[in-house]
Amino acid sequence: MLFVVPLYPKFPLVGVGGTFVSVRLEDFVLLGVFGCWFISALKNKFADLRTPIGQAIVLYLLVGFVSIFAGILLTKTSSLNLGILHYFRRIEYMSMYFVGYWAISNLKQLGSLVKMIILVGLVVAIYGLGQQFMSWPIISTTNSEFAKGLALTLGAGARINSTFAGHYDLAAFSLIPLLIILSVLITNIKHKWFVVITGSLIYWAMLLSASRITFVSLIIVGSIFLIRFQKWWGLVLLGIISIISVFLSPQLAGRYFNLITVVRAEEKIIRDVNTVPDALKPTEVPEDRSLNIRLKASWPKALRALAKNPILGTGYSSVGLAVDNDYLRVLAETGILGFAAFSLVFIRLFKSWIPSKSPFVWAIICVTGGLLLNAVFIDIFEASKIATIFWLLAGVTQKFRELA
Repeated sequence: MLFVVPLYPKFPLVGVGGTFVSVRLEDFVLLGVFGCWFISALKNKFADLRTPIGQAIVLYLLVGFVSIFAGILLTKTSSLNLGILHYFRRIEYMSMYFVGYWAISNLKQLGSLVKMIILVGLVVAIYGLGQQFMSWPIISTTNSEFAKGLALTLGAGARINSTFAGHYDLAAFSLIPLLIILSVLITNIKHKWFVVITGSLIYWAMLLSASRITFVSLIIVGSIFLIRFQKWWGLVLLGIISIISVFLSPQLAGRYFNLITVVRAEEKIIRDVNTVPDALKPTEVPEDRSLNIRLKASWPKALRALAKNPILGTGYSSVGLAVDNDYLRVLAETGILGFAAFSLVFIRLFKSWIPSKSPFVWAIICVTGGLLLNAVFIDIFEASKIATIFWLLAGVTQKFRELA
């Protein structure tokens, strides 16, 4: 799964009527692996579901199930077909926690797991760089036409996505191998030069994705990791690299500059609105398109959905394919109860992991923190590849935590 899910592009196999969502090869792989876990779980009477974290996940899925029918019968904002489809997607992703938890049996597996993650990160980075510099094909699902599985090449000003659906997904995934590599570099290992080169290529690919929120997230969680292990020299180096990176990545720097320009322009308009005659007011205001869509369209839509049924929300699929804020999405679709249950999962994960002294466990803590920061601007836990890999590694990390 660690190879197939991140590396196999999102080629559609079977289309789902009424949507541009498709069943893909990785879905059958996940179903097969889930079936193996299910057979094993039958033997121990689903003991994994009765652990504190397992109970929190089951609780969230139960609230989600109720919210579907609340959306259909009460607010009439969700259809049965789409609601069930989106609900099964959540089950598919979050069930990987139990698969990861079940798959680990001893601490010796940690070394192999770390090597696999770093190797996959290297392949993802190389393929992304190939898209940028050698016109390697891109498979995207950012709109209905691209989702048909068209093999495209990078256009002018476009950002790489490697084997992922979009550049935001690639950037978010990069947090995983980069934090794992950071955890490896603070230990005594052989061939450290190879790990450094691999990390540099992954970081380069992440910069080319030009995701502002992921770049900031990496700086924050990377700093937390280095402070936790008192690697002050690493903290200074991270700061230097971060500053240099902004100047060496024109697209990323341009997006930050555009955001700052827009904010300053809007502040000036607010100050002058009561002092400037109408005839002298600017007719056109610069805008940051991605932020503008969130503030004026997707976020207000989610808040309106929440207002219709604050307790249970308006059901899965009721707010469309994207809200660009996972917290608002959870609130809109499953209400306050769903948000509380979803939060409980992460509270219990952090409660279990934070006491650990393991660099690997702390790398996953920081990955989780980075994804939670990304979730302010991206529906990151609904991005299939990211969600699948995250919940899988969450289960793996919990088992390692218990075995240590």
